[in-house]
Amino acid sequence: MERKIRLLYKRISIICFIFFLALFLSSCTATRHTVQKTFVPLLNTSVDDLVDELLKTKNFAFAKEGLPGALLVITGLTELAPEDYDLLAETSFLYCAYALMVEDENREYAISLFKVGTDYGMRALKVNNPKFRKEVESGTKIPDAVKFLTKDDLKGLTWYGINLAKRVTLQLADPDEVIDIQDAVAAGRRAIEMDPRYAWGASWNIIGIYYAIIPAMCGLGGGAESSREAFANGNKVENGEFGLIDVFIARYLCPLIKDTDLFDKLLNRVIEMDSCKMRGGICLINELAKQKARFSLENKGKYFDVY
Repeated sequence: MERKIRLLYKRISIICFIFFLALFLSSCTATRHTVQKTFVPLLNTSVDDLVDELLKTKNFAFAKEGLPGALLVITGLTELAPEDYDLLAETSFLYCAYALMVEDENREYAISLFKVGTDYGMRALKVNNPKFRKEVESGTKIPDAVKFLTKDDLKGLTWYGINLAKRVTLQLADPDEVIDIQDAVAAGRRAIEMDPRYAWGASWNIIGIYYAIIPAMCGLGGGAESSREAFANGNKVENGEFGLIDVFIARYLCPLIKDTDLFDKLLNRVIEMDSCKMRGGICLINELAKQKARFSLENKGKYFDVY
């Protein structure tokens, strides 16, 4: 598996090199456009293949160490094709994935990654949906503008919302940042309306976390039962095999209801689960969940001292 991923890295690098060289040598705008039309589909396919293989690996350390280099290359090629929706949405996802990998050890770095991921997600939505773009750029707030998005925008919407929601959860002490939670929740709800099973039901995490933190923040609604219901809906999608949901229940809901036993039970379950039982043979997500579960258990007081 790791060998195949390395080969995909190499393939992308070679295509990028040829792409950059062709653009550099060409002074003709028409030729440059032809080069872009020729190479961008190849890069899109290669990036999709790389992401598929990364998600199937069980070697978390390998993926974590290799992802920054892949992000650097993919970000560069995305900027050379700034109107390509698939590349923009995929880049948003990859920034989210890497931020989740590092947030427990480097909060500020993760915040910066989530911000970049949010920006790519929003760019994807604006590129793909002119009506949404017009509304947002004319001053319509995101909670009102998301109704113009369709299923064709689901990928960009999902990773825009999750990047934004996760960034906000790392900045709850900053009122200027917390206000953005309304945009993340609107994105999550719209994504769920379109397809509640998309991306392993990941958007349910936005809603579950939101309902858990709102009472602790300012008493504006939400609450334990609403949070529990949202997480339960997310868990149904992968029949309880999406370990990150249990990690988020432990981190956000368990402290709210002051249930240390459930905290331990959920996290130990994640650590012991088969990483590769999600649809499509995906393993990396649950390997990430295991890492976060171990960190949570080792830092239990960090979560319960908040309440």
